[in-house]
Amino acid sequence: MKTINRHIPKAAIQCFFILLFITLPYLKSWAQLNPMSAVYYQNQYLANPAMAGLQQRLTLNAGIRQQFSTMPGAPVTQFITADYGFAGKSALGLQVYNDRAGLLKRTRAAASFAYHLPLDADSKNLSFGLALSFADDDINLADLRGDADDLDVYGVNQRETYLDADFGMAYRSDNLQIQGAVTNMKRLLKKDTYHASDMPVFFSAVSYRIPTSFAMVEPKVVYRGVKGYDNLLDAGVNLEFRSPAASKVNVLALYHSAGSATFGIGVNWNNTLAINGMYTTNTSPLQGYTSGDYEIGISYSFFNK
Repeated sequence: MKTINRHIPKAAIQCFFILLFITLPYLKSWAQLNPMSAVYYQNQYLANPAMAGLQQRLTLNAGIRQQFSTMPGAPVTQFITADYGFAGKSALGLQVYNDRAGLLKRTRAAASFAYHLPLDADSKNLSFGLALSFADDDINLADLRGDADDLDVYGVNQRETYLDADFGMAYRSDNLQIQGAVTNMKRLLKKDTYHASDMPVFFSAVSYRIPTSFAMVEPKVVYRGVKGYDNLLDAGVNLEFRSPAASKVNVLALYHSAGSATFGIGVNWNNTLAINGMYTTNTSPLQGYTSGDYEIGISYSFFNK
């Protein structure tokens, strides 16, 4: 970059870039090592296209995650999803992600098709899902304090839209759920240096619902892969408390082998409107920089059957 705001002292600029280069690799990996917390219980479609349209209704979800930090340009992630289950066992889904970290912005959109095959009359199903995604990376020129014609900036903003695909499967019964998904499948077909590291590779999970006199208890174990890092293990439990009213309250807690933990609480009104709030502590490398992040999600269902 050729020009920088002259009112900023040179020493401050140097300190800023030194801090940026030290923390940026951690901030980037943090987003992958700790995905949106909604993927574990509230919105499993985010991680597995086979989980789209599990019920015959239209479900809209939205969420935002913001890191607790006074540093300018702290990471922010937003998502919107919509999925609909048809009476004929098929389902469609759509999701849009937006990630921001400093000047860097990444937008990803994916459309998916799922098929839910009944295995018997006891609510056992085998589901398959395929998603086609489009991703775009660029630098936010509106916040740039420098030369917008810089070749490095120009090179990032001229990248072509990146095409990829995800595939997932899931076995579901009244109590047991086993699922797995292979993400960013393009790398399996050819060598691709566009996302050399820090990208999700696979997602797998096993959970079991245990009814009790006061709550539905659902422990869950998740095993994930992120390129360039050791595989990650997440383990936790969600408690959905029984209530004579139409609303349900849930609390959850998860531990992540990346060195962080997630805690959450939510309310669901008549299986139609749900609001959830979650807090995730930072991974070990970032605990000295920020105090963690918060996430808020909302879900609304139409045409319930």
